[in-house]
Amino acid sequence: MLTPVLSHAQTRRALSRDLRKPGTKPLCKVTDESARRTFTAKKDGAVFEFSHNQPDAAFWNGVKYYGSGSRSKIRIRRS
Repeated sequence: MLTPVLSHAQTRRALSRDLRKPGTKPLCKVTDESARRTFTAKKDGAVFEFSHNQPDAAFWNGVKYYGSGSRSKIRIRRS
């Protein structure tokens, strides 16, 4: 399955849309950290990091952590 090539701004907006709960307004701001080549979002006290380069077109793959604690790998379905 081929995926369309999106700009960083379009990818950031899509990630922001997918991180919110259905039927609610976006609660977190997704920032594009171009130097680190990641998107970062803070939600409910947790920090989410997603790489600019996503290998799976059906899921967002990233890590979630709280402060300086351990990191957990996460997968969020794309809409």
